[in-house]
Amino acid sequence: MLRAFRPSAMAIFRIVIVLVIIVFIFTPPEVHNVFKSTILREDDVGAVPAASGSGVETDVNIGDLFDKGKELAEDNSSTATDPLVVTPSTERGQRTVYLINAPRYHFEVVIPFLHAFSSLPNVDLTLWAGNEGANRWGVRQWLDRYSQPKTLKMRSVDNFSKAAENGAAVPDLIFLTSCPEDIRRLGSTLQVLLDHGAHVMCIIHESRLFNLNIENEEDSPYKNEIKFMRPWIQKGQWQLVTLSQHVQKFVEQNFAEYFQTGTQVTYSPPVLYPVFKLPKEEVQLQTAKPFVTIVGKLEPWRRNYSKIFEQYAQFNPPVDLVLVGNGNRLPAPDSIKDKLIYKSGLEFPQYFAEISKAVLILPSFATEHYVQSQASSSIATAVITVTPPLMTRQMLSAYAYLAEDAVWIQEDDETEVEAFSRIANLGQDKWRAKKVAMADIRQNLVNENMKTFEAALAALDDHVPPRKVTIAQQEVKKASAK
Repeated sequence: MLRAFRPSAMAIFRIVIVLVIIVFIFTPPEVHNVFKSTILREDDVGAVPAASGSGVETDVNIGDLFDKGKELAEDNSSTATDPLVVTPSTERGQRTVYLINAPRYHFEVVIPFLHAFSSLPNVDLTLWAGNEGANRWGVRQWLDRYSQPKTLKMRSVDNFSKAAENGAAVPDLIFLTSCPEDIRRLGSTLQVLLDHGAHVMCIIHESRLFNLNIENEEDSPYKNEIKFMRPWIQKGQWQLVTLSQHVQKFVEQNFAEYFQTGTQVTYSPPVLYPVFKLPKEEVQLQTAKPFVTIVGKLEPWRRNYSKIFEQYAQFNPPVDLVLVGNGNRLPAPDSIKDKLIYKSGLEFPQYFAEISKAVLILPSFATEHYVQSQASSSIATAVITVTPPLMTRQMLSAYAYLAEDAVWIQEDDETEVEAFSRIANLGQDKWRAKKVAMADIRQNLVNENMKTFEAALAALDDHVPPRKVTIAQQEVKKASAK
């Protein structure tokens, strides 16, 4: 009678080792190298040149990690009951994240990324913000709302350096919402955190202004910020981020020249979308007297008000034009002054609720920058409020995350006023169909944001163990004195 085979503990150990070696050998090399070309191990950082003029070339593709990370997030995504919370599930460990916004503006950009980070598992998130910006226009109540399901942990940027001096844990990821302003305000402390292995993602808002090759300060005001970022980009610890596909393309095509990094760095920034679902969906179309709206600060260099007003006076459409935003009343022909409706001084909830009642948003870009190198806040607001924007096909091509069934198209032979007058006669069913399509796009973009952040955190997980390093007081003072 045969005896049952019972391998010893040592035999089992040897079998496991052999299986691990076999799996490693037959795993495609790109899986081993998901992060290697983007963010180096901490013990490799010293081998990377600190400046582009060092004479040593390293081919760093600072976008590769997101491709693999997004695949992982998509394969493991799950949707929670609350449509505001969509949580990709991962097996990565705890991550510490600092979300920073030093100036008093850009909180409409902070909110969606606060929500995205807060919705991910195993993320210890701190929002560092300016007190003035976080506590005006009703912003604070929304910061509390969009930090759910976590409890908002917010600290003043005024105390950022002091916290580091007192011994703060080094975060795994620092996200700068207002990149140049955040660097100017917090650069010395950021320097120390980077020296200790932190990684940074930062939004490039006006990409054309980041150019070391232009002497004119007005056309290139961020030279010092570029010089601050550049060595960390080359080391793989600094990732640029854009807010639309056309800005992403501009960075890919121009930043090697603008940053004077040559072939050392391949710029491939991810796109994040500054959009979120309103807490209380206000999509009550004002159908008794439909109106179109121009949104945002009343600043002529942002939107071409004079052209719209001239067309409006000439065509005299049976549609109100509502200007929602702060600023002084604008010069307009006498014949239409009584037909222009100004809505100013609104807090965040009222601002977005008012816009959501409109048939369409009129972006009316005052410059080509908004389809070449800069993302428009009017387009983001259109998505947030599910209020379709009026767009030419060139504009739709630039904002490729939108779709024709969710926007209003201005035909080649139409002026903007002729287009929105035509649309105003289409009726409620067609108006609502556009809004429904835009709501679907918005939800997809909210999901994409979380997948992108999960990709970044998952990629970090392979190379950066949770760190309990604290910053000595003299280190911050030394950096500040440079």
